[in-house]
Amino acid sequence: MSDYPSKDAYRAHAAMQKLVLHQRDMRGAVEKATGVSFGRGRALRRLVDGPLRMSELAARLGWDKPYTTTVVDDLEERGLVTRNVAPDDRRAKMVELTPDGHAVAVTAIQILAEPAPGLARLNAEELAVVADLLEKASVENEY
Repeated sequence: MSDYPSKDAYRAHAAMQKLVLHQRDMRGAVEKATGVSFGRGRALRRLVDGPLRMSELAARLGWDKPYTTTVVDDLEERGLVTRNVAPDDRRAKMVELTPDGHAVAVTAIQILAEPAPGLARLNAEELAVVADLLEKASVENEY
């Protein structure tokens, strides 16, 4: 029988949380730089690769449809998204980034991609080992 999760698995997880989540306020940095809440920025980031149906956006965000509508209403009022009829189904609405919305999404993505400050304490060889180990343990997950 496996002893997973082991004490060391908990240590590794706690260290990663401390490194990534506690060394800087990523949510605050995104909100300050973009002028939108982190959740609204998250919706914009989901649209960066192209328009989505409202139902698809809700599903990708794990939000219910009424809340998604509220968020999209706000983003549309701010000029960050447009909402149009889907070309293949007049009952469905497509949400698409405006140029301003795309700029906000890219800014948020860049902030979230910045390495944690603590990684600067490691030399190049240590960083390579950490990257290799984390990649080995990772599964793809959408932010």
